[in-house]
Amino acid sequence: MILLDTHIWIWWIQGDPRLKEVRVNWMDEQEEQGLGISITKKLI
Repeated sequence: MILLDTHIWIWWIQGDPRLKEVRVNWMDEQEEQGLGISITKKLI
């Protein structure tokens, strides 16, 4: 399982070009084993 930051996950599902192809391929390969999404809230 890999843990993704929220914006990386959004870029990945939207096919955003800011996410390098090598990273997209790696996440695609890891998807079968499960993905975790990190959602945090900044506290002031």
